[in-house]
Amino acid sequence: MSNLCSCCGQPLPEMREGIRLTPLKAHIFDVIKRAGADGVMIEDINAICFAGRTTASNVRNHVVQINDALLETDFRISGTGDGWKGLYRLIKQKVRAL
Repeated sequence: MSNLCSCCGQPLPEMREGIRLTPLKAHIFDVIKRAGADGVMIEDINAICFAGRTTASNVRNHVVQINDALLETDFRISGTGDGWKGLYRLIKQKVRAL
């Protein structure tokens, strides 16, 4: 369970690889990271993080937003495939010089 703000009761952001993520995005990140080099199917992310109640497009949108947050780190989430057969894995890369 995530920590809640003592003033408003909303879930507090969580830190992953030095970036702030919402509790849901942190959970998605953790599932993908835990899958390792084999990766994890979008369908499985849906089952684990959304109790099977969302679309492949919604899962992809969350991953895109996580990748946007990861831009300044050595990490990104790599995806392959279409529909529910899409597969995601966390990869380490060199940070690009700006």
